[in-house]
Amino acid sequence: MMHSNEIYDFGHLSTLEKLLEKNETNQLQIKIIKYSDRLLSEHGNEICPKFFKKPFKSIRHADDSEWVGYGDVSMSPYDTAWVAMIPSKIYKETKSSKDFSLAFPQCFLWLLNNQDMHGSWTGSGAGGIVPGLAGLLALGLFRSHSGECFEAKLNDLALARLEEPVVFDFPESERLLQKGQKKLSLIPLDEIITLAKSQPITLTHTIEVFCEKIDPSRIQNKNFQAINGSYGSSPAATASVLLHAQKWDDKAFEFLEKIISKCPSYAEGHGLVPTICDVGLFETIWMMHSIGELFLNIHANDKINLKQVSIKKLFSKYLVLVKYLSALNKEHGGAIRWTSWDNKIPKDVDDTTVCNWLIKKFDSNGAVDLNLIAKTFYNGKYFITYPNERTSSISCNVHALNLFVLEYQSSQPNSQMVDISTPNTGVIRNVELEDIIVTTTKFLISQREKDGTWFDKWNKSPAYATFKATNLLLSLQEYPSLCVKLGFTTNKLFRDYCRKSVDWALSTQHSDGSWGELSNTGPGNLEETSYIVRLLKTASKNWPDDKTIQSALYNGRKYLIKHLDESMMDKGYFHTKQPFLWIGKQYYTVPRVIKSSILASLWDY
Repeated sequence: MMHSNEIYDFGHLSTLEKLLEKNETNQLQIKIIKYSDRLLSEHGNEICPKFFKKPFKSIRHADDSEWVGYGDVSMSPYDTAWVAMIPSKIYKETKSSKDFSLAFPQCFLWLLNNQDMHGSWTGSGAGGIVPGLAGLLALGLFRSHSGECFEAKLNDLALARLEEPVVFDFPESERLLQKGQKKLSLIPLDEIITLAKSQPITLTHTIEVFCEKIDPSRIQNKNFQAINGSYGSSPAATASVLLHAQKWDDKAFEFLEKIISKCPSYAEGHGLVPTICDVGLFETIWMMHSIGELFLNIHANDKINLKQVSIKKLFSKYLVLVKYLSALNKEHGGAIRWTSWDNKIPKDVDDTTVCNWLIKKFDSNGAVDLNLIAKTFYNGKYFITYPNERTSSISCNVHALNLFVLEYQSSQPNSQMVDISTPNTGVIRNVELEDIIVTTTKFLISQREKDGTWFDKWNKSPAYATFKATNLLLSLQEYPSLCVKLGFTTNKLFRDYCRKSVDWALSTQHSDGSWGELSNTGPGNLEETSYIVRLLKTASKNWPDDKTIQSALYNGRKYLIKHLDESMMDKGYFHTKQPFLWIGKQYYTVPRVIKSSILASLWDY
């Protein structure tokens, strides 16, 4: 393994690599290495200029008021609508219709110019309801705030007369509203706001939901507001404070100005502000996780010359990022949040366990504290994403299990004990690591659907959770005692259980080799296809003589290869040509995370 301080400059392919191009497989391998290197470099440079020469410069942002955050994430009609509602500072002070103007008229104009044929801004279906409601609210507020000056204000914006207000209705709307009201009634706002004085809370990220139930002025303080002026790393939440708080918030206004100025032209079709204004650590960790799989596969291939310049350069950059995460994890006290700078966002088990898995796997000097992770996130049955979580996540539990199984593997044959916190009482007790793994895996098994799939709260595709859960379960065959405790008395029973998920994947492949939702490249898309290909790569090791698996795998990889160059080179590709599958306040996409998954799926071991 290389030293992480060995940095290599970009350059042309070596003579050896040019000779390897005579073989089609080697050509693909060269492309994968090149695109992986480019992805790491692009990402590292966004974290900090000259990141690979000074990787630890950007670990602390607490005193850097200019830091906005980083990451490639899609724009959001929902959040753009909230920003479009903000009146100017003058109107905020006078409340006079004649003084009414918009703080960000460009967002209002975007709404008027981009409404789709369905009346929303994100197409038909459930995903269009919330952006549609937010857009209509913005249009209605413009009418009510400008009052008798309404027509004049429209003329100032060079717009025609707006239509009369419409009634927004849809099937099950009444039931949805009742559920929403019930959920809001269960949230003790006063207690949560008091709690925020001593620890970060999730409420800040969705504060716009509560703007009519609390005075937003109560959160205009350092307990809630991040150093760059945002609230909850959310444009919508930040906009709601500017809209509803009694006092104008200059820091919040300046922050929104900054992120609007950063909107890339290729993504403007989906709004002028992102759905999350910083996915820095989430993007880093998830990208590193997939590239780590690629890293291990390259190492395992004895036909690859690990001394090739391009491979050495790739490994070097990867290890720099691992060291960066290791130092960051230490700086954060052993638990990580998804934002790169906002310390008002709670730490979560997802980013924490994946980050610690990377450290455990690739940094021999890195420290991993399972006791801290278990005491913070394990509730005795499964791992929660963050404190006071309402619903569980399959992928979060898979990621936690991956880390705990890796620790279990390194501690064998000895039994390791882990501290956990008893729910409600907070009493710390000592349990065996094996018990945590078995209990959590049983929970995971209990959540599988009848067709062999899993669904997750963070990505709407069953391919995402099913790929992760199935690959984890198949890895447990290495530990027969665990399988027996899970209720599988023979290896065949265990493999038959896992095979049902594999068969689901085989039965849902489209004729062009893809999987998943419709995209501009055909009936399926690259993101979901990459997940299923990674699942089938694992399945092919377990059922090496199964021609059905081999055929599906071949056709899936062929589909990904066909679109590889365009998806890696076109910056707007995942913003404009592929479905948004990640779940937030509305569906969104994270291109670098998807790119890394595609690259990991294509390496032919």
